Amino acid sequence: MKKIGILSLVCCASVFATELQYDHYAAGNRELGARIAQLDSAKILAEETRLAPLASDLLLKVKPMIHQGGNGKAIQDFLVERFSQYGWRPMLVGYMGYPEAVPVSVNNQVGNALPTDIPFPDAALVKVELVAASPQAHVAQVWTFATPNATEQQRKLLMTARRALQSGISQIRAGERLSNVGNAIQQELDANQVVAVHELVGYSMGQMRIQKPQVLGYKGAINDESLMKAGQVLNVYVVAKLGTFGVRFQPPEFWTVLTQDGADSVMLSAMVKVTHDGHRILSKLID
Repeated sequence: MKKIGILSLVCCASVFATELQYDHYAAGNRELGARIAQLDSAKILAEETRLAPLASDLLLKVKPMIHQGGNGKAIQDFLVERFSQYGWRPMLVGYMGYPEAVPVSVNNQVGNALPTDIPFPDAALVKVELVAASPQAHVAQVWTFATPNATEQQRKLLMTARRALQSGISQIRAGERLSNVGNAIQQELDANQVVAVHELVGYSMGQMRIQKPQVLGYKGAINDESLMKAGQVLNVYVVAKLGTFGVRFQPPEFWTVLTQDGADSVMLSAMVKVTHDGHRILSKLID
């Protein structure tokens, strides 16, 4: 009976500590977001340019943790500690009620999965979503890593997504249609029998982390005439899966996106600045 009582007390204390941490981050994140929204656009752009490659380097440091027996909680702990060292805040905590800092999604989990201590399987595609902010700007990048024993099909899916991301980025130039980005991504996915996920898309970044215009990672149903503008920072996403079209949102919170048919999925992104003569990739395309 005493052991049960002690265990219950420890569990309750742990839950209480987690709630306090959530409240602390959520409130601070809202305040920081409001401050960034008041800053000059040029100052934000300069800071985004500085932050993006640092975020990519952090994701690259996560790569050795992607192996059988690794887990999402360990990755989150690692990144949150680095955020603290950099003076960044984990901006997903509290965003639309999200309770964690770093989503880590595996195989048929397309994105937004809560990190857990469940070990990664031997053959896996692991998606790590890094979203943070310094006092002057937001930074965000998602990357998919394959475990050492990932299947050939999983590796082919990941390579297709990487090529699709590069194809989409190649279309970025001031004065050109924004829809060219999604069309190029779709063309690469179609050529390799890979299905685009429509429920998760890219976006423009600036005074807000997510702001208009959206950057589709597929060919839109409507002919969009929106033009890219010099100085914009676009966070271009490729979200794709094997199998057939369709995803679902996992109850009860409906944060985690799952493939409807249980097939593997990938997600990649990069922050890209639009220029008059083309573009400048701010993030690094991780090997």
